[in-house]
Amino acid sequence: MRIPAFAAVVTASLTLAGCASNDGPWVKDDTPRSDADQALADCKYQAEAATIGIGANDHPRTWGDAIADGIGDGVVQAMDEAELVKSCMEARGFRR
Repeated sequence: MRIPAFAAVVTASLTLAGCASNDGPWVKDDTPRSDADQALADCKYQAEAATIGIGANDHPRTWGDAIADGIGDGVVQAMDEAELVKSCMEARGFRR
């Protein structure tokens, strides 16, 4: 098992998770909060669907590699989803 690689991935994951922040609610002039919530839910669904295959074709050799790959793929997927949600909401005219 490659403990140093696994430890590096876990450390990077926790660091990124700690740095993630919510910049506040999405708003758009004269748009009710419920419409913004629905648009956000739609954008999150689309982003998740677009990134669901990240890491799907990996074939790790050991359990340690599998765990490290899973954590790394999860971080990449979360970062990609966040960017896609942001782009989707901005395309719909919302801002933070």
